Amino acid sequence: GTDALATGTYYVSQTSAEGCESTRALVDVKINPTPSAPSASAQAFCSSENKTVSDLTASGTGLKWYNASTGGTALAGTDALATGTYYVSQTSAEGCESTRTSVDVKVNLMPSAPSASAQTFCSSENKTVSDLTASGTSLKWYNASTGGTALAGTDALATGTYYVSQTSAEGCESPRTSVDVKVNLTPSASSASSQTFCSSENKTVSDLTASGTSLKWYNASTGGTALAGTDALATGTYYVSQTSAEGCESPR
Repeated sequence: GTDALATGTYYVSQTSAEGCESTRALVDVKINPTPSAPSASAQAFCSSENKTVSDLTASGTGLKWYNASTGGTALAGTDALATGTYYVSQTSAEGCESTRTSVDVKVNLMPSAPSASAQTFCSSENKTVSDLTASGTSLKWYNASTGGTALAGTDALATGTYYVSQTSAEGCESPRTSVDVKVNLTPSASSASSQTFCSSENKTVSDLTASGTSLKWYNASTGGTALAGTDALATGTYYVSQTSAEGCESPR
């Protein structure tokens, strides 16, 4: 009874209580090879993905996954994954199951949605998606609350609702926060003509006139700081802009 079996033909008899042995019956025996353990590597997922055992991968056929290195019952494919060690075997076409390979599995937490508030720009500023701000790391901006592809940082901004997510160091992306964005029109330059004064009049910047609202006067065509209304006038070129109710300043 201790002789190892091998593929081949065996014969079996039975013996009565009185010691009489029967003729022998032929028995074909086949020893099928047991497959080697499957190949598998560590795997990581995000909690938001709701992954199950069926999402685990290994190289082999007839895979079975377990939560123990030996014994126990194979896990169902619908069982939810959790951080820990899983074990996988493969089974040959003849039904021989291999030893099990251990697989480290990590289910990383999904970060919370980033914090962001409504943002307003002027059309003259030529702002892009990269100018939007939110509190978070590895931000991604979208034009939809779910799905779609992240916008490029160079995409021009337009009035509407944008959505922003943040992504953890482990690569898990959060839900998205909606952000109202408004791009206000920049007004056209104000209308003004040459103006002449006498030195005796002690005129100041506030005495200059132009057609427009919320006028600002400068001594340069771009840049610099608006002159104070009390600044004394001198012969030269001044530049004037107007500013809309939304705070957008025109060319000068």
